[in-house]
Amino acid sequence: MREAIITPQWREFYEATGIPAAVRVGQSIRLTGHTGTRSDGSFSADLTEQSRQTFENIADTLAAAGCTWADVEEITAYHVGLQAQGDLVLEVAEQFMSKPFPAWSAIGVTELYEPDAVVEIRVIATIPTVQP
Repeated sequence: MREAIITPQWREFYEATGIPAAVRVGQSIRLTGHTGTRSDGSFSADLTEQSRQTFENIADTLAAAGCTWADVEEITAYHVGLQAQGDLVLEVAEQFMSKPFPAWSAIGVTELYEPDAVVEIRVIATIPTVQP
């Protein structure tokens, strides 16, 4: 059975589309692609800031699901201007995760759903089991 995870920042989008921030199936959490949307709905024009906000937005959804970045097993990232963002995104990622990073695919695209977004990242995580 699927359980929708809807964070406060995601509520309006969910109500408009029916697409949740993440879906829980058993111990697996699958996040919908997250962008660097600020709480006011805007995007920074600075690539580093937009990337950092994307990772922070993902962290918020992971927390709502009972996970952290340490529980992420797979990342798929979509980039408008992939070559310009590659090293920058890895630098930002180090602020949220330890090496070795999860399995990670980066894909260059011409546009994203949100016109001002330059990166969209989806992840798959496993909810940690509590040890007795």
